[in-house]
Amino acid sequence: MVVRFVYVLISLLLVLDASGQAFTHFITREGDKLKDGNKVFRFISVNTPNITGQYDGYKNTNPASGYIYDPMELSYEMEAYFKDMAQMGVTTIRTWGITVEDGTGEFEALVTGPRAYNETAFRRIDKMLELANKYKIRVILCLVKENKFWGSTESFSKLYGGGDYYTTPAVKDGFKDLLRVVANRKNQFTGQLYKNDKAIMAWEFGNEVPNNKSAWIAEMADYLKTIAPNQLIADPRRANGVQQMKDNVNDVVTNNPKIDIVKTRQYPNYRNTVTELWNECKGKRPMIIDEFQKLDGFKDVLDQVYNTGTTGALLWSLMKPQYIGGIGGHALFHAYSWGGSRWPGFDSGEYFKERENLMLIRSYGYKIRGEREPALPAPTDAPYLYPGIRSDAVALKWRCSPGARYYVVERATSPKGPWQNISGDLDISYHLYYYPLFTDNSAEPGKVYYYRVKGKNESGISPTSNVLGPLSANSRMVMDNLKDFSLAQSHSENLEISTESWPRLRQTEEDFFQAERAAGSGSGELIYSADALKWIDVFAFSDKVDSIDLLYSTDGSAWKPLPEGAVVKSHREAYPSQISKDKDNPVDKYTYSVPALPHGTVAVKIVTGNAQANNTYPWIGRVHIGFNGALKTTK
Repeated sequence: MVVRFVYVLISLLLVLDASGQAFTHFITREGDKLKDGNKVFRFISVNTPNITGQYDGYKNTNPASGYIYDPMELSYEMEAYFKDMAQMGVTTIRTWGITVEDGTGEFEALVTGPRAYNETAFRRIDKMLELANKYKIRVILCLVKENKFWGSTESFSKLYGGGDYYTTPAVKDGFKDLLRVVANRKNQFTGQLYKNDKAIMAWEFGNEVPNNKSAWIAEMADYLKTIAPNQLIADPRRANGVQQMKDNVNDVVTNNPKIDIVKTRQYPNYRNTVTELWNECKGKRPMIIDEFQKLDGFKDVLDQVYNTGTTGALLWSLMKPQYIGGIGGHALFHAYSWGGSRWPGFDSGEYFKERENLMLIRSYGYKIRGEREPALPAPTDAPYLYPGIRSDAVALKWRCSPGARYYVVERATSPKGPWQNISGDLDISYHLYYYPLFTDNSAEPGKVYYYRVKGKNESGISPTSNVLGPLSANSRMVMDNLKDFSLAQSHSENLEISTESWPRLRQTEEDFFQAERAAGSGSGELIYSADALKWIDVFAFSDKVDSIDLLYSTDGSAWKPLPEGAVVKSHREAYPSQISKDKDNPVDKYTYSVPALPHGTVAVKIVTGNAQANNTYPWIGRVHIGFNGALKTTK
């Protein structure tokens, strides 16, 4: 009998585990606090704007990917995202709206028409909620954005015949249908209905709903509470300053009692301190900072959240690793370049204190829960090495290991070793996912090698990647990202390195440094030299003018134009930022590739055109070189 009871109990536990429910309680509201059972629930966490879809990607850098994700890409990227957040100690995330068909064809919409929804897009939310339960992270689920990106309230309204989104009966009924469908959706991975999923901490009807839409908010809150009564509702408005907070809180208390959480933000353009804003909510409703990011006063925001009764704050924002390799971008489409952070922080984010701020998020996340901050875990997963990118040189790319600050590339002449560290502690953040992450500039041409990679942080090293090889190349390769001129043999005095962060990072798709000619000066010259140069690729940014010439030399002093047809040029027209459009002066990208330099070439001169122009074009973003022997540099 006892054995049978134990068997039934184990079977029941397995069933409960299969349902994907990791939480004992729904989060509830009690006065101006949130509760997890009898315990006050507070958090310092992150926004995850691209967790279920494309967000601000450089749309022409990976055209083969088509729409947002395939299932394998989704599975890796989303779980890597959660593994990063688990290392941060994150307990709550906020999504950033769903996609709505807008006719552009540039993304895959979840809402495809009147009462019509895309199952593939829905399954991304299914997967997110499955992983939220697995990693014990609550979700604030944001729906239709006011912002006009990847489908908005305006797009939604048009699907239902047009009219004002907040007052037109057909449009309102359409939004209620969306609420009904989402709340009653059965998760294809867990079998759980969304309305019964304790991982959903709160619903948010949209992002940045105007403050004067009280009647619409009340109507939708009344409706949602009839079908999902156990989950909270966050006010979709956000108060900018004390007066707006006073107005919003009074409206919630008087007219919108089913709204559980009120919100504000802390950006440079938002008024009043956390403490002043909290004083308007105290005793009335829980307050969260649903988005915050600052260059100055970052820690002060966290201190005030901790020292007041504020329920929580969510960093804007955390980006995710890329399935195709690398850590992805972070220069978002805002009026500043520091909107997206990448765990655990990298050298290329030093200008906005990326690593320091992420570690503060981690520290205060534990502190606000009254928990002792544990040691930072070592990277969890082995990287995955993709096949070599080039046939004529060793150029490696890999899927990242969550939590890795650096990578160690090892080389051997046998698949069993012995292995030699040939990279040192490698920060990959200056080489985004559309470039190699590492090139072997010490490989001997014709010799066979094997490679493997490990992730590393101050706490340890990840498991080892798969072994790649045998690889044999006919040239060594170096990537010069032009952080300085140390890899060039020489340069003209009118070339200098730009370190402008904004809007330059967006214009150059996060090629962080560029060699540019001084405005009003003549042509600039940049020379690379080696015992034998085999090939060269030059990546440049400019306006509509093709303004780069390449010359070669077999003796280092006499220069000749390359034979006709030797240079393969590609031109990708600029595309503007989603928000600023043409304001940030988008520029075109030009690539100049010479797959085979003339025999005996020992030097290549890159010559910028546009002489005497008042702008600084062209910007030389990076130079990739294949060579044999020694590279002759200024070092």
